[in-house]
Amino acid sequence: MLDFVKKLVPETALKRIRPWYHGFLARFSAAYFGRPGERLIVVGITGTAGKSTTSAMLSRILNFAGLRTGYVSTVNFFDGQTDHINKHGLSMPNEVTLQRNLRDMVKNKCRAAIIECTSEGLEQNRHLGINFDVAMFTNLSRAHLESHGSFGNYKEAKAKLFLPLGKSPKKTFFPEKIIGANLDDQMAGYFLSFHADKKFGVTFNNVQARLANQVFKAALTGQQADSCGFEVSGVPFRLNLLGSFNAQNAALAAACAAVLGVDLQKSAEALRGFKTMPGRMEEVANQKGFHVIVDYGCEPVSFKAALESVSLIPHSRLIHVFGSTGGHRDIAKRFEFGKISAGFADEIIITNDDVYDSDPQAIAKNIELGIRNYELRKPKYEIILDRREAIAKALSIAQQNDIVLITGKGSEQFLVLPENKRIDWDEVVVVREELAKLTSVASS
Repeated sequence: MLDFVKKLVPETALKRIRPWYHGFLARFSAAYFGRPGERLIVVGITGTAGKSTTSAMLSRILNFAGLRTGYVSTVNFFDGQTDHINKHGLSMPNEVTLQRNLRDMVKNKCRAAIIECTSEGLEQNRHLGINFDVAMFTNLSRAHLESHGSFGNYKEAKAKLFLPLGKSPKKTFFPEKIIGANLDDQMAGYFLSFHADKKFGVTFNNVQARLANQVFKAALTGQQADSCGFEVSGVPFRLNLLGSFNAQNAALAAACAAVLGVDLQKSAEALRGFKTMPGRMEEVANQKGFHVIVDYGCEPVSFKAALESVSLIPHSRLIHVFGSTGGHRDIAKRFEFGKISAGFADEIIITNDDVYDSDPQAIAKNIELGIRNYELRKPKYEIILDRREAIAKALSIAQQNDIVLITGKGSEQFLVLPENKRIDWDEVVVVREELAKLTSVASS
């Protein structure tokens, strides 16, 4: 029925209606589930990249320190007892799911909740009815511009997490409102400008911030193929994860925890045991002698970060499998994806991502143009639109010491084929199945 209505009503009208519809449903759901956000310290995290990992890291630290904390993210939901993969297809779930999760956290005696807040979710008012206590900003790059209309609109959508902070009532058990930001991003000042009782920031570049009451100075101390060392305010940290961007996520999580009363040494201890999140720079073990890594990387910033990180692993060739989303998503990033991949990969296989109602050939050709227009390197490339076939081909040509990087889906549990046909999809499971076929063929 909802899809039928969407076909009848023009998109411009739907865009105006959605905030009212979702806003009403959000407030109704909050009341229906007993306003669970009023009984929790609620942290909202927004930005272009790093939201899910920062959420999981902060939850890990707070739980390790004895403050039972649940979280809701693109990757998974944790209600204080049980971890669930997010199968809903929305990074920030609908208001009913969101409030139900908060209610479950209260039932499980959580004292805090962390919510990944997307620009689309905020613009549609899915967050209404939640009294946030802490708002955090990771970074902002030019993403979702076709959806929002402009970078300014995109920025203002993110700001809807911060704007009400100074006006919302304080809780008796947590009587302050806090803003935290990655000071190394040029938009940090904008998000710190909103009213709050306390403001903090994290910088790896020694950025000065007059709007922050507390600044945590951080520095990388050593990056290896499978780990990253850094320090925050002189306290050493070691992450068993790929990528310096994970150090930025971890530093922001540790700084927030410090503001909430957890000392940095305790945070460092907690993060030493932090495991890779499903579908986020997740390595799939195999007996073939090459690396297979699955990552989300759905925006140019995270897409490039994944390539930069895997390129640090000693290797012979880097084989990259990826596509780009269709529908109303940014067309411009298709060309950018091609250009970025060409700067790192030795062989590229262009495939389908979530196609929605777009022409998959047109998406692939846009990516191809980005590859061909990159003049510094000319990697081999081919187009295999069937994503499983593309993955199978990459694994079949990989040799010892090669790296196969597969980006775009990560832990998402679905794949949208042409004409909006949705199928169940687990990228890591698909990779394991195709590796098993290779092993079977080799042994027969």
